[in-house]
Amino acid sequence: MPRRVDLGVTKIHWVQGDAGITNVLAPTTTQLNAGTSIDITCLLLSTYEVRADGSDTTNERAVCETANVVAATVQNYMGNLILFRQFDDTTNLPESDDALNIFTFGAVGWFVRRLGKPYSSAWAVGDNVDVYKFAVDTPQIQGGTGEGYIKATIPLLQQGTFSTKSIVA
Repeated sequence: MPRRVDLGVTKIHWVQGDAGITNVLAPTTTQLNAGTSIDITCLLLSTYEVRADGSDTTNERAVCETANVVAATVQNYMGNLILFRQFDDTTNLPESDDALNIFTFGAVGWFVRRLGKPYSSAWAVGDNVDVYKFAVDTPQIQGGTGEGYIKATIPLLQQGTFSTKSIVA
């Protein structure tokens, strides 16, 4: 079975709006290429984290059972983005693709990630993707430390639906 190094084989978009994706299991190429879909792949630091998380559980056993029974109930997922800030070289003002212009407090959107194909490959019908619906918490601005590029951390709040096995339609 061939293995693949995780370099240059990830594409990530933020699709803005509650209705930016209408079917979590089958986002369309139209939705992923729309003007509300922003390619954030090259803005993200590799330390971002979006993934499924441990489910809530219930622990109940019958009187006759001699070992505990743990059953998964509500699924969980989490998200935290760290992005490079984008400033105009002439005006020194944030550009349209700056993290603070893409992610505003309370905005709802969809994190869509494709793994395995080259980043430069366009979205295609049949692509395997994972899709997470989030609301944006207050962006956290970082800087002034002289320890690297100016960045912003974007905490993401789960909004009740995700899929790690979606197929682009």
